[in-house]
Amino acid sequence: MSGEAVCHRPGPLAPYRALDLTTEKGFLCGKILGDLGADVIKIEPAGGDPARNIGPFYERPGQPRQSLYWWAFNTSKRGITLDVRTSPGQDTLKKLAGTADFLIESFPPGYLDSLGLDYSVLGQLNPGLIFVSITPFGQSGPFRDYKMTDLVAMALGGQMYVAGDADRTPLRIGVPQAYLLGGAHAAVAAMLALQHRERTGQGQFADVSIQESIIHVLSSELPFWEFTHTIFPRIGSRRPLGHLRGRQVWPCQDGFVTFRIMGGTYGRQIQYVVDWMDKEGMAGDLKKVDWERLDISAATQQQLDSWEAAMLRFFCKHTKADLFAEATRRHIALAPSYNLEELLADKHLASRNYWTKVDHPDLGMQVTYPGPAYFLGETPWRISCRAPLLGEHNEEVLSELEIAASPADTNESLRTKYRQLSGPNKLNGPHNNALDGILVVDFSRVFSGPLVAKYLGDFGATVVKIESRRSPDLARVTAPYKGGKPHLDRSGPFVVANSSKYSLGLNMADRRGVEVAKRLIAKADVIVENFSPGVMERWGLSYEEVKKVKPDIIMFRHSIMGQTGPLAHHPGFGWNANGLAGFNHTTGWPDREATGPSVPYPDFVAPWFGVVSILAALDYRRRTSKGQCIDQSQLEAGVTMLATAILDFAVNGRDRGRRGNVCAAAVPHGAYRCQRNDPSTGSGQALSTGSPRTEQAGRDRWCAIAVNDETWPAFCRAIGNPTWTSDPRFSSFAGRKTHEDELDKLAAEWTMNYSAEDVMARLQAAGVPAGVAQTNQDLIESDPQIRHRGHFIPLKHTELGVALHQNWPIRLSLTPARIKPAPCLGEHTEMVCTQILSMSDEEFVELLGVGVLESPQ
Repeated sequence: MSGEAVCHRPGPLAPYRALDLTTEKGFLCGKILGDLGADVIKIEPAGGDPARNIGPFYERPGQPRQSLYWWAFNTSKRGITLDVRTSPGQDTLKKLAGTADFLIESFPPGYLDSLGLDYSVLGQLNPGLIFVSITPFGQSGPFRDYKMTDLVAMALGGQMYVAGDADRTPLRIGVPQAYLLGGAHAAVAAMLALQHRERTGQGQFADVSIQESIIHVLSSELPFWEFTHTIFPRIGSRRPLGHLRGRQVWPCQDGFVTFRIMGGTYGRQIQYVVDWMDKEGMAGDLKKVDWERLDISAATQQQLDSWEAAMLRFFCKHTKADLFAEATRRHIALAPSYNLEELLADKHLASRNYWTKVDHPDLGMQVTYPGPAYFLGETPWRISCRAPLLGEHNEEVLSELEIAASPADTNESLRTKYRQLSGPNKLNGPHNNALDGILVVDFSRVFSGPLVAKYLGDFGATVVKIESRRSPDLARVTAPYKGGKPHLDRSGPFVVANSSKYSLGLNMADRRGVEVAKRLIAKADVIVENFSPGVMERWGLSYEEVKKVKPDIIMFRHSIMGQTGPLAHHPGFGWNANGLAGFNHTTGWPDREATGPSVPYPDFVAPWFGVVSILAALDYRRRTSKGQCIDQSQLEAGVTMLATAILDFAVNGRDRGRRGNVCAAAVPHGAYRCQRNDPSTGSGQALSTGSPRTEQAGRDRWCAIAVNDETWPAFCRAIGNPTWTSDPRFSSFAGRKTHEDELDKLAAEWTMNYSAEDVMARLQAAGVPAGVAQTNQDLIESDPQIRHRGHFIPLKHTELGVALHQNWPIRLSLTPARIKPAPCLGEHTEMVCTQILSMSDEEFVELLGVGVLESPQ
């Protein structure tokens, strides 16, 4: 075929093959595996995957229009066409499954079962097959058959309610994210199952819920309902800080920057800003505040507003480039909100060789793609080829598998295939956890690193968290607290990010503490850390040094900007990465200032890529005995999730910016105000559909609705065919888009007569995607699907009593997560020292007595 792409597959997953039968709901899973070297075969119907019609598009005169969504998330795959509805197609898929390690699919629950192609069948043919199923809500439950779009997913997952301005509708993130979150977790599921299979020879089934994938984005918001019965608010560019509402996105002379006023150890950076302002004669009364001793919880909103007003005047006199340069020089966690042109021109990313040029031989050009979400030192990530053309590799795949010409393999040969390949890797005996026998030393703090280690711990790894009261994890001093009073062992956000870990209280400022850490590393498989570059080096724990202690160690290093490059030492948090990665630029209303996703979104995206990278490195080490260092930049992982917008700018020069909830392919498309729930029916219960109560309209309850051209007739019927649905202006999709604002108002006039739950139920019954914009209260107390899935697990915590811990969106059939309570600080110091390190009682008592070790208080 002229212009055919040839895939070359180095990487840690080079020995493996995956069959990718996903729709747009699961593309990212196969891309992750393919970019890590797996032979991923994308299977689509003869007429082409419908996702090839998802915009934005590559649009050039004389060239075929091509979906940039397809391009972005189908790299490093070979493509074939196959009609699995026919007997020949089913036979071919069964033969392919006999050669595969993974099968990934995102059909509606029960669809493959109806064709005789579900896991119960294919798993019999190939006992080593790992079958990953990605669906909107999981394989069972009351919402199992509900329709989903990105908008509806982000509403039901809780992201929309907390984003946007209080006086407008809730907002989704401007570039669709829901299916990417599901795909990333599906890749984790595949890799966890691979760890188990390589020990036991057993494949298994993985059930992945997109809705639950989104809920983990709200890890810091959910405890507000559990601990304080507070619904987390939607407040635009601000964010709650205890009882305060503080800015995190600030206007400046030519755009926006990200920055927050906080106290405690962070107060030193605020002092740097005040010193800078004073140099320009703009500090005023800010000089009177002792920022390094400020207890922000004791400040009033009036004080915070006054401080912010002074800083806002200062920021508005400077460009974001000037502010970023000076913040870098003064070591301040302030960063610009990049637009796409600025992002692609960023010198730091260029210095890290982040952007990747991909050949499109059929178009005779190269295209700039986002690069890796992680740099693996021993087994580099790479895009091996652009997304396949329709049926591009039919002949190649079928001929090399000898399917087209040779007789079918017997069932018995397929059953024995994996055992023949595995040989000595297969172990005897039961294995109840995917990561049995893996020891992780966790130095990380706040969210991004701890969530990586939590994932490993929840699936069976022994995770030892190293921490100290002298410099506690910031999550331990983050509200809300059980009982309302700050306490290191009573923070809700800490619990969310640190289940299934042992806490070792260890003073790393003492050289003897460092020696204890080295003794633990000598027994470990993985190190997780997310300090600013240089901290581990100052302790003598650089990768080169820890290799001397444990030659095959896998060291996962996570930071905002990565370990190398001119801005590697720039301090930052997840909200800074929101701006740098482009999320603030693409999320919000076009006529207002940027708001961003509200949550520090890259904090809750980067970890899932990080877990994949660690599991891939563990598998590579199993085969080669080689460890490696993994460098993950939170910025770069975040940029991965904006691939379609970046490609649109790269090939079309188009930057759509902030567009609210508008979607080119659907109208009505947004969140529509509804009645409040009837208090007489209890929390989360809908009003009766027969008696709408208009006096309750206007409360902050919303339902997201997404209507495309196909579902417009069903939408009209479901709402009772009011006269305006017959208006000639709305007779075509183009007409509805032209009059979108008016159509939105008319839709809202209908929704305000009913509860959000009622609107969702009515429309879903008609096959129209709709979902309540759920609050943290809804998710914890009243969502029947989440309750069915057992997402929130009440566990007995040493200090908190019963506390909710989150399950993961993946359910593995043989090795499910087994969540254990989060630890109190130093709770397991004695156990770790005496049982894991075999420390003598005398040494333990001595180190405890001199403060090297810390026990619970």
